[in-house]
Amino acid sequence: MQSVKWIHNPLIWGVIALSMLMVTAIVAGYVYIRPPGDRQVVFYTNDAASVRSGDSVRVAGIPVGKITSLSLEQDRIRVQASVDKNTFVGDQSQVDIRMLTIVGGYYVDLIPLGDRPLGENPIPAGRVKTPYNLMRALTDSTKVTQEINPRPIRQSLDQIQAGLSGTNTETLSTVIDAGNALADTIDRQRGQITQILDMSDEYIQALSAYRGRLQELVSKISIIEQTLTVYGKGFGAALAGMGDIGESVLAPLSKFWVNNREEFIQKVRDWQDRFRRWVDNNSRIIPRLRRVRDKIERVLDAQNAKPELLATDLCIPVPGSVC
Repeated sequence: MQSVKWIHNPLIWGVIALSMLMVTAIVAGYVYIRPPGDRQVVFYTNDAASVRSGDSVRVAGIPVGKITSLSLEQDRIRVQASVDKNTFVGDQSQVDIRMLTIVGGYYVDLIPLGDRPLGENPIPAGRVKTPYNLMRALTDSTKVTQEINPRPIRQSLDQIQAGLSGTNTETLSTVIDAGNALADTIDRQRGQITQILDMSDEYIQALSAYRGRLQELVSKISIIEQTLTVYGKGFGAALAGMGDIGESVLAPLSKFWVNNREEFIQKVRDWQDRFRRWVDNNSRIIPRLRRVRDKIERVLDAQNAKPELLATDLCIPVPGSVC
């Protein structure tokens, strides 16, 4: 009878249910803290402002665990993470806390190093790198300024102060005035250059309006040049022929002028000099005409208005000159 009463006693069942609930809670907590297939990795840091429980732990960008707890010790912060047991963590491993996105968020980058497993040993704060913050920036800046020798800087400032005192101030004012005068001169020259450009624009417009006349002038100059060239060559051939005729015709007659040959020879030489001067003048005129025509053609080339065909582009064969 007593055994039957024990079975029907609600107090006993309540104690059993409470005990089972407590065991379940303990097991669930243990599984949460130490999930199956994971192991614990502990590292220390001096600044945990960017570390939160639940942050992702990654190796080479691949999630392998998460932060499970943070605890404050005397002069450092103990961070515990749950990491996949298949992930190798060496005894020289490092931890780098990095930003997850630009707008915020962090994750723990675990860098496995070393030949032997880390085991239960924690990663010291010396191998833990935290994001850059203001306090660290100030600390690093003091390290930089400590290496600076202030004496040369102070001497340089003293020399500058001495240079800007006394009569040197007038020199400085003179230098500034000279700089202002130079700036004014450059400004005026810029205005003159603008005027020159405006005048060149007007000149180009005038040339554009006179383009037809220039084309006609080039055509006429080329005709004159080619005419002088052709007639010069023909006249030279004629003189040569006349010389041959003179030798054949005047040879018998020269016998009658034996007594007056000096006067006859002088007259022939005078005519030769006249013809030579005419040929020389003709040879000088042609290059001058060619230079004038070239200059006008360059102006027309700039306007893409050069005549399509000129007299100088043609070749007229004459005796003694072939094309």
